[in-house]
Amino acid sequence: MWYVLHYYKEGKLDTQRALDKIQARVGKPRHTARHYILRWAAAAASVLVVIGIGTYLYQRPTTTTLTADATQQVYRLPDGTMVTLAPHATLSYTSDCREVEMTGKAYFAIHHDARHPFTITDNDYIIRDIGTHLQVEESEDGTRLTVLEGAASLSSTRASSTAIAVRAGMSATLPHGESTPHMDKKPDPNTAAWATHTFHFADTPLTDVLHTLSSFYHVRLSADDTGKRLTADFDTSSLNSIITVIEQTLDVKIEKEENMY
Repeated sequence: MWYVLHYYKEGKLDTQRALDKIQARVGKPRHTARHYILRWAAAAASVLVVIGIGTYLYQRPTTTTLTADATQQVYRLPDGTMVTLAPHATLSYTSDCREVEMTGKAYFAIHHDARHPFTITDNDYIIRDIGTHLQVEESEDGTRLTVLEGAASLSSTRASSTAIAVRAGMSATLPHGESTPHMDKKPDPNTAAWATHTFHFADTPLTDVLHTLSSFYHVRLSADDTGKRLTADFDTSSLNSIITVIEQTLDVKIEKEENMY
């Protein structure tokens, strides 16, 4: 009471100041309701930050990357799509494996899903497909799409309105730095033989047959009569067996020079 009387002045009674002086004398810090509220708010904010970080890390899409080193590799994606990567190629996707990015050369046997098209992209191009067999090959000159079964579209990321449809037996190229892809005049039907392990020739001039085989096996093949045409399918496992069949079928003699490519 004496403390109150001592400090009391009419209209000037400061109870908060008086309480501060008393607590200063007894050496105990004062904890106001506001103090406890701030401490509780800080603790709650810390918990929310921890929860937020944990939620972000849990929900953040994880990227799966598939690679091929010195030899080609075959992978099955979660949706059932089969992908064959050429040596040193890569393919990556997040939780939705219907949208992939790739580098190098890859062959796709895409699982059919009409409601969810399959998309292949990089910085320059977009390829969309529902379900088919196709090959994508990136090089210094650009990107080439070859369709073996079904159909797909190829467009530039610079101008998606310029997309062109590529059907079975056709190929299209998007040159680097350009906005419009163009159809290839003479697509190679056996460009994906490295992945399919088969050659397909349909009334093909023998000169073209020998060129395809020479490029694939890194040899030089020549024949004593190149004016003939061939219709046949071959397994890629044995060049000698293929040569024998061609010689017997077309009645020609084929010469092989090793290590010419």
